[in-house]
Amino acid sequence: MPLTISNRSTEADVRAWLNQNGFVGKTAKFEELELHAIQRPGWVQVFRFCARVKYRPFDENNQEQCTENERDWQQVFGVALDDERIRTQSMKTQIWLFKNPAEQQEKLNLISSDFLICEKGQNGNLVPTLLFLLVILSLAIFLLSCFQ
Repeated sequence: MPLTISNRSTEADVRAWLNQNGFVGKTAKFEELELHAIQRPGWVQVFRFCARVKYRPFDENNQEQCTENERDWQQVFGVALDDERIRTQSMKTQIWLFKNPAEQQEKLNLISSDFLICEKGQNGNLVPTLLFLLVILSLAIFLLSCFQ
């Protein structure tokens, strides 16, 4: 299981946005919701997410049923830009949805070009990299204690 830095309030913001934009946000299944980048001093944060979502079965304007395809579960790749300085919930979090990870990555690169990026280890997983660094640090401390 990958180490993730997620935020419950961001998940709630994404679910609310999904509800307002024709999806059933309450039942969205998040496969990933991770901090991607942060702008100093930390007010502005960029999250990436992947979720399985479902369209609402009814159009709110005329209460007609949607087609069968529109009611199916879909996998979406998203980007959430969250600014903690803004108090108005409707302006605080901006969200973009994409049908594939390449489009998502393009948007992430565009938004976070001047931000601090949360990098993962070389194989895409941070835990083995942290364990390796911990072992090296332990050996260094052991060797230093032997020579004193």
